[in-house]
Amino acid sequence: MDKPKILIVDDELDVVELIARTLQAEGFDVVCAHDGISALDLVSMENPDLAIVDIMMPMMSGYEVCEQIMSNPQTKHIPVICVSSAHTPDARAQSLRVGASTLVVKPFMPAELVAQVRRYLSKNEAVEQEDKFADI
Repeated sequence: MDKPKILIVDDELDVVELIARTLQAEGFDVVCAHDGISALDLVSMENPDLAIVDIMMPMMSGYEVCEQIMSNPQTKHIPVICVSSAHTPDARAQSLRVGASTLVVKPFMPAELVAQVRRYLSKNEAVEQEDKFADI
């Protein structure tokens, strides 16, 4: 079975490196983008199984990235985990409004992020299995 592919989108290089190392150590394939525009290009080229997207980025916010992923019929199945240092109820609510699965607040424990990744990958896999049975 192929390793799940995770897209990491954050303009802070040290955050990208931390997340990438953590997920690679857990057996995931990782692709990285440092802005929203590059992220959307990678989504269409790489077809990731899940995206981790920082909310506050220059040029295009993580909210906009998430909206774009969710509005595209080819990518709307991809779970998006938003990450942000903004830990307000408004940030969480806005993340959910644009289609994110959840919001993880920075600084986060790497184990928490891995648990969330596994949670949403398994939920997505269950939905895909249901879709296969519906076609029978």
